[in-house]
Amino acid sequence: MAGIACLRCGGRLEEGYVIDEGYGSRTPSTWIEGAPEKSFWAGLKTGDRRKLPIDTWRCTRCGLLEQYAPG
Repeated sequence: MAGIACLRCGGRLEEGYVIDEGYGSRTPSTWIEGAPEKSFWAGLKTGDRRKLPIDTWRCTRCGLLEQYAPG
């Protein structure tokens, strides 16, 4: 993604990440296929669904976040 311009204003994108905080843990956000399905114990069921890490980029000019889940 280096050298890719912002889709909104053409500014420079810098790599970063969006954090998910749980009980004593911090991890980068993950994309899960399908609609969310509630779980009594875990909050959401994920089961055997496809899971992909999310790459996040922020425009240094306008602040737009662009997220991608390559895979």
